[in-house]
Amino acid sequence: MWALYVSAVLLANVRSQILRVPVAVSVRAIQRYVVWLSFMGRGAMTDMTTVRAAEQLNLAVGTLRRLIASGLLPTLRARGNRTVMPTADIETLARREAVGPPAVGSHELPVLRVGAAEKADEGGDRDWTGFSTQLTPGQLQAALSGWWRCDPERVVRAGLMAVTLGQYVVAVLTGIDGYDGRGDGRYRFHGTLAGSVTELVTPQQWVNPDAPGADRARLLLGRRLESESGGPVAYVGPGG
Repeated sequence: MWALYVSAVLLANVRSQILRVPVAVSVRAIQRYVVWLSFMGRGAMTDMTTVRAAEQLNLAVGTLRRLIASGLLPTLRARGNRTVMPTADIETLARREAVGPPAVGSHELPVLRVGAAEKADEGGDRDWTGFSTQLTPGQLQAALSGWWRCDPERVVRAGLMAVTLGQYVVAVLTGIDGYDGRGDGRYRFHGTLAGSVTELVTPQQWVNPDAPGADRARLLLGRRLESESGGPVAYVGPGG
């Protein structure tokens, strides 16, 4: 509204100058107004809708909305009934470097693919499942440790598990040396939350310095790690 008000005032001023000053001055006033409108137009283009942002990031719109719901994107704005975000933020994420098992000295890297945190409905020892920047480290570790359909021996062999949301590593579990099964093909792992991302664009991280392999977690957090799987856990080799 302020921009529209200023625009109206400036237009009125230009009209006044056209009526009262020589033609050359009037032309200069019009040129200044055109330049100002061009500047305002560029300003309006500094935000990007979720649909356009998802295209830029090569993500499904639903996946981008899960990133938003998780609290990982720092700047969101409402434009009418749409959510928009800074174009610069999306361009930064689109350029984010990729990472793979060699970065942490592994031949194979188990990857847990999650959504935004939701209240757990099975009861037991966790209140949440999935990822959110609003969860405490204890809540997040419980939410990510299980129960997942996977090959538990492959996870234990690697000793750690990267957690991704929308192809970005948002948390890392390390020191995985065992697991519990409950007879339905799902497993919970014994490990430690070594770190998590609190804001993805910068990115900002929380790292537990006492966790085994915390230095390996730092190499993964906030970076892009693509994986494919029919279940929640994928196994990424050196070639991706």
